[in-house]
Amino acid sequence: MDLGRRILLYLTAFSCGWVMMGLEILGGRILSPDFGSGVYVWGSVIGVFLLSLSVGYLVGGWLASRFPVMIGLAATVLLAAVSVVPVALWYPQISGWFADLGLNERWGALLAAGALFFLPSVFLGMVSPYCIRLLTESVERVGSDAGTLYAVSTVGSFLGCIHTAFYLITWLGIHAILWLACGVLATVAILLSVGWRVFTAGSPPSVTARWRGDDVFDR
Repeated sequence: MDLGRRILLYLTAFSCGWVMMGLEILGGRILSPDFGSGVYVWGSVIGVFLLSLSVGYLVGGWLASRFPVMIGLAATVLLAAVSVVPVALWYPQISGWFADLGLNERWGALLAAGALFFLPSVFLGMVSPYCIRLLTESVERVGSDAGTLYAVSTVGSFLGCIHTAFYLITWLGIHAILWLACGVLATVAILLSVGWRVFTAGSPPSVTARWRGDDVFDR
């Protein structure tokens, strides 16, 4: 795989890791007006993200093994962007609705976190398996490619956590950060679609097949 397509995939993993951790940091702030900022809220937010990421890894791996094409990855990132839109539009109402149910604060916070963040996190979790599948051109490189990509994604998550917690919440506020996350993910999906096609032009047939949808995996 040439450097341009490899950079696109690393950029995708980095950006999605950044957005995912930024959303997790926002989760506590979003729920705090209705449920407080104690251990139940943060436990609920972290638990929902862990569960949804595990579902995303499972679904993303399954889809990537059957449809190992860039357009599938771009669609996944775009769906992640779209799934954040309802959160940006209605997060106070969604959190407030669960608070008004009068549930135990543990379960109210957990259900509110799930309603807000489960779907975006599932789509974001699907990205890494898809990237690994597209990166890997031989069995011998699977371990190296997977390790490098997860490292890049985790660095993105670290920076997203620190940048959101230390700066973005103060500078922009919750609404603006959520819309920024939508914009970043949509931009990444567009860059994937356009950049991959540009880098694929004149490439060997195995590379072009990964755009069209042919199942190619050199061993």
